[in-house]
Amino acid sequence: MQKDIEDFKVFVSSHRFASETNSDPGGGVSRGHAVLVRKATKSYGVGRSRSTILDGLDMTVKKGSIYGLLGASGCGKTTLLSCLVGRRSLNSGEILVLGHEPGTPESGVPGPRVGYMPQELALYGDFTIKETLQYFGRIYNLRSAFVDSQLEFLSNLLDLPPSIRYVKTLSGGQQRRVSFAVALFHEPELLILDEPTVGVDPLLRRSIWNHLIRQSVDHGRTVIVTTHYIEEAREANTIGMMRSGRLLAEESPKNLLRNSRRPSLEDAFLKLCMDEINDSDEQSTVVAHCTSNEDGQTSVTVQPDDNITTDNSCNQVDIHETDTGRVHHTNGQASSATPADLSNALSNLGIPNKAAKMKRKNHTTNVALPSLQRLGALIRKNYLMTFRNIGIFVFIYLIPAFQAIVFNVTLGHEPMNLKLAIVNDELSSGNTCNYTTECSYSMLSCRYLRYIKKNIIQMPYGNISDALEAGKNGQVWGVIHFGHNFTEEFEIRQSAGDSASLENIVRSRISINMDSSNQQIDVFIEKWLLEAFGDFFKDFMKACQYEPEAGYIPVVFLDPVYGEKDTPFTEFMAPGLIISIVYFMAVSLTAGVFVSERKQGLLDRCLVAGVTMTEILIGQLVNQFSILIGQTTLVFLCMLLAFNIPCHGNLALAVFITFLQGFVGMCFGLLIATLCDNENSALLLSQASFLPFTVISGVCWPIEGMPPYLRNIAYSMPLTYAIESLRCVFARGWGIDRRDVYVGILISIAWILGLLILCLFVIRIRKYAR
Repeated sequence: MQKDIEDFKVFVSSHRFASETNSDPGGGVSRGHAVLVRKATKSYGVGRSRSTILDGLDMTVKKGSIYGLLGASGCGKTTLLSCLVGRRSLNSGEILVLGHEPGTPESGVPGPRVGYMPQELALYGDFTIKETLQYFGRIYNLRSAFVDSQLEFLSNLLDLPPSIRYVKTLSGGQQRRVSFAVALFHEPELLILDEPTVGVDPLLRRSIWNHLIRQSVDHGRTVIVTTHYIEEAREANTIGMMRSGRLLAEESPKNLLRNSRRPSLEDAFLKLCMDEINDSDEQSTVVAHCTSNEDGQTSVTVQPDDNITTDNSCNQVDIHETDTGRVHHTNGQASSATPADLSNALSNLGIPNKAAKMKRKNHTTNVALPSLQRLGALIRKNYLMTFRNIGIFVFIYLIPAFQAIVFNVTLGHEPMNLKLAIVNDELSSGNTCNYTTECSYSMLSCRYLRYIKKNIIQMPYGNISDALEAGKNGQVWGVIHFGHNFTEEFEIRQSAGDSASLENIVRSRISINMDSSNQQIDVFIEKWLLEAFGDFFKDFMKACQYEPEAGYIPVVFLDPVYGEKDTPFTEFMAPGLIISIVYFMAVSLTAGVFVSERKQGLLDRCLVAGVTMTEILIGQLVNQFSILIGQTTLVFLCMLLAFNIPCHGNLALAVFITFLQGFVGMCFGLLIATLCDNENSALLLSQASFLPFTVISGVCWPIEGMPPYLRNIAYSMPLTYAIESLRCVFARGWGIDRRDVYVGILISIAWILGLLILCLFVIRIRKYAR
C-alpha cells in the first residue's frame, strides 16, 4: 500500500483532476468519460534510432462531447488515434475507451462501438458507393432496411455522387466524403475522425460540423476529430493542442482564448508552442506530496503547480490511510475502506496502479469463433476485387496458361539448322559426292553422309584448316573429316578383323571436332552422328547379305519399364513446371493482395470495424483456393490436351498434389505479407525465392546430380517431394499407396500447417491481431 502511495503522481491539470473526482464512483470513470489516457508513452526503434512519438501524454474526453485534437503533422495524432481504436499498443501508460481497455472483449473496441475514419482513404476503388456501404453494413451485421435508409440519409447529408459510381472514379474530396460516410454509417457511440473535412467546400464543411454537433447533443455520441483547419475547431467542446507527443493544453475554446489573451485559436496555439520552447521548466502538472502526521496517518496531498491558471475551486485533496484502513478526505468525511478500496479509488481517478495493471496483464482474452456474416462479406469483397480488376484477372488466369504454353513451345524440341563443316578428302576438287546403295566399297564417306539427319546443314570445305577456322569463328558447330583413302582403309579393316593394324584403324576413322561450348547442341549432334553411322552400317551389312545385327555393339536397350524410348525432356520437366507455376502464382498473388490492403489502410479499417485477423486469413484462403482451382485446371488442360504430356497415373491424384502445393504457396504468400510492409519488399522476397526453389527442387535437373550436402537442402524445400510425387504419378502411373507419392502429400500438409502457425505467430508479434 505504501508503495502505491509513493508511486502516486498525477500529470494532469487541476481542472481535469477536479472533473474526474466528481465522476460517479459506482460506475467508475466510464460514466463521465468516453476516453481516458494517462501517461501514454509510445516509441519506435532502438538505441540511437529510437524515436518517441507519445511522451507521457494525458487526455480526457467527456461522453457526449466533441473533442478537437490539433497539432502539426508528425506530432503523434494519428499514432494516438490508432492506440485508441486498439490498433497499436502503448509502451507504457493506460488507455480506457468507453470504460474498458481497447482490445478486451468487454470494450467492443475494435468493433461496432467505434466509427473510425483514418487519414488514408481506406476504400476499395473497384466498389461502388453503394457496395462500399453495404460491405461495412454486413461487417456490422446491420439489417438491409437500415442499410438502405442510412445510404439515402448520408448521401443527402454529405452530398455524395450517385451510389452506382465507382469509388476510383470520384474526386479526392468525394472519396473523403465516402470514407466519412463509412465511419458514420452504423451510428457508433464513439466517432474517431482523422482529418474528415480535408478537400470539402466550406458549405459542406459547415453541414458536416452541424451533423456532428447534433450527434453529440441529441444522441450523446462522442466525437474525436483531428483537423488542419484550426479555427473550425471552435465548434468542439474541448480542444487538445498537441506538440511533440504531449498535450500543451486541453481546454474549451473560450478558456483557451481567454487564458492566452489571443484573438484566434491559431494565435493561441502559437503562443503555447513558444511558451514551451522558452520555458521548458514550467510544467502544467499536479504534484502529489506524501506526508505522515503524528497519529501515524499517511496523507497524500494533490495540488496544482503555482503557475497554473485554473477556474476550479478544488485545489487540494487529502487521502489518509489509518490503521483500520479508513480513507479520510480534507472535507472531514470518512468512509470505511480497505487498501483494495484505495486502489479502486485511484482507478476511479483515472490513475494507473499496479494492482490494475497486473489484473489486465493476467487477463486472458476469450477466443471467439469467426463470424459467418463477416466471413461472407470478406469473401464477396475478395471476389469483386479480383474479377473487376482486369489486370489482376489476366495475371491470375492467363499468365499461368501462357507460361505453360511458352514452356511446351520453347523447351524440349530438337534444335534445327545446325551447320557442320564437311571435309571429304576422298573427293577430288570439283567432283560431286556420288555413291551406290549396293554391296560395294565405293565412296562410303558420301554414303554415310546421306544418313545424317536433316536438322544438320552440311557445309563442304576444301581443307581441314579452313574448316577448323570456321569452327573457331563460330560459323559451324563442328567439323567432320574423311581421309584420302577412307573407303579402302575401311574395307581393309573389315576384312582383317582382329588382325587390323593400328595404322589401318586410324585411317578408317571418321574424325570429328566439335564446338562443345553449348552442351545441349553438342549432345544432340553427337547422338545424331552415332545414330547415322549405325543406320549406315546396318544397311551396308544388309546389302552385302550379312546379318545386320552383327554391326551393333553387344549392348541392347530393350523397352523401358516406365516411359518410352527417347522420351522428350519436356516430359521430365512438366511435373516440376506445373508445381512451380501454381506455387509461385499463389505466392505472388496472396502476398501482393494482402500487403496492398494493409498499405492503403484497408486492413486497419476492417480490423477496427471488428473483423478479426483470423477471419481475414480465412477469407483470403477461400478466395485464393477458388482461384487455384481455375489456375490448375488451365495448366493441366494446356499440358495434357494441347501438348500431349502423358499422365499414366490417376489424374485426380495429380490434381490433388498440385492443389496442395498451391495451398503451400498461399500460406508462404501470407507469411511474406505479414513480414513485409509494402508491395516492393513483398515482391522482392517472393521473386528472390523463385530461382533457388526452382533450381534446388529438381525442376530442371535431377536431384541425384547434386552434391550430397546440397541434396539435403533440396529435400527440405517445399516443392521437392511434391515434384517427385507428381513425377511418379505422371511417368510411372503410381498411386497413393507408393511411398514416393504419399510422402510428398504428407510433406505438403506439414508445410501448410507449419506456415500457418508461423503466420499466426508473426501476426501476434507484429500486433496485427486485435
